[in-house]
Amino acid sequence: MQDSFLEIDEYIRQKQYRLVISILVTKDDRVITERYYNGFTRKSRNNIKSVWKSILSICTGICLDKGLIKSLDEPIMNYLPEFNRNDHSYHKLITIRHLLTMSSGIYWNGGIHYHCPMIEQLFKEKNWLEYLSDIAMQDVPGMRFQYKEWDVMLLSALIGKASQMNSYEFCNRYLYQPLDITSKPWGLSPCGISYSIIEEYEEDSDLSAIDMAKVGQLLLNHGVFEGVRIVSEKYIKQAVSPSKRYKGYGFLFWLYQDSFACRGYGGQEINVWPDLNVVAVIQATPTPRSKSYQDILDVVKAIVMK
Repeated sequence: MQDSFLEIDEYIRQKQYRLVISILVTKDDRVITERYYNGFTRKSRNNIKSVWKSILSICTGICLDKGLIKSLDEPIMNYLPEFNRNDHSYHKLITIRHLLTMSSGIYWNGGIHYHCPMIEQLFKEKNWLEYLSDIAMQDVPGMRFQYKEWDVMLLSALIGKASQMNSYEFCNRYLYQPLDITSKPWGLSPCGISYSIIEEYEEDSDLSAIDMAKVGQLLLNHGVFEGVRIVSEKYIKQAVSPSKRYKGYGFLFWLYQDSFACRGYGGQEINVWPDLNVVAVIQATPTPRSKSYQDILDVVKAIVMK
């Protein structure tokens, strides 16, 4: 099968995909191909962008398993007092589940190509939770899916409050270290929120292709990595099931007919095909305009199905 993956090299050359830097595929828990481009190697690391969101979802499951949060249907005000001050009647209705499914109802305008004035203003603030709690509510929580950065930022803050450490420290201790993953600390707001929240900001949430494949293997194996339970099977099953308001999204995971994925701006992807027992990782250098490489995945899938 290794020789079959030479087709990918030729395909990338023909399509002139100069930004692709790695493709790694595992099947039946073993690496069946690694392709690196533009001087990248197995040791090279690349910013994961919004793959970070899916990693935070796994951390939420670990928090739940450890009893640090009692239920996904707990209101976030139990952890974030800024949402327990009657500033808006909907605030007390926002739950952890709403953050995981991008349905908090908080107003969001992403701007053009993610040059977002709301984020620019956020970075000028000392207290990010105060800023977020002051943003208008657009919808009743749980009523509408809207992909936005606010929900995952609040989730990061909540994990920090529940665990009494910032979310990077929690992730590093309970997810990265058990998977033998090394990553620099994420960005840290003036009020102590770990973040990697918006694609135009270069944070230190950098992983190698092998690291990303480990996360994929954990998901493929229902929360177990190399025989060790990291997160409960029950949580993973919920996380990759359709949410009520958008069938193409779970708990910060993108869902497809026969697969699910962690996806980040510019072509950072961990794709899991459970029926094939396959994980496929793509990394690319992001540019101001987002790029997805679904066609490369189609080629990978055709090869592994031969």
